[in-house]
Amino acid sequence: MAAVAVLLVGGNFISAQTKVKDPAKRILGGGTVSILTATLCEDVSGFNGPTPLDIRIKKDTIIDIIALTNEETPAYFTEASKLLKKWIGLTPKEGLELEVDAVSGATFSSEALIANVRAGLEKAIAK
Repeated sequence: MAAVAVLLVGGNFISAQTKVKDPAKRILGGGTVSILTATLCEDVSGFNGPTPLDIRIKKDTIIDIIALTNEETPAYFTEASKLLKKWIGLTPKEGLELEVDAVSGATFSSEALIANVRAGLEKAIAK
């Protein structure tokens, strides 16, 4: 019995009907969808590493984009993070069409944030 429990806990027995949860997409209260870009953008880095985001969408409108823990230099990242406001109020499709330039002096962080937003919005649109 203990061997079976270990195998089940280890995830070795998965039914063909088991639905795999998407680690990048969560449903929050009030119908808000949260897209987490950490797993979507593992190969995207700012100056000092990954710049993951939590993109919140409600009723097909981007309501918030939250920068998650990262190793960027705070002063530069704060400047680059100002870009995130540009997507608020847009639909994911409009957000993907938006052309955003990197912030001078914080180019690596800016480009990483832009790439994270784009990947998150593509995930939001994907069925």
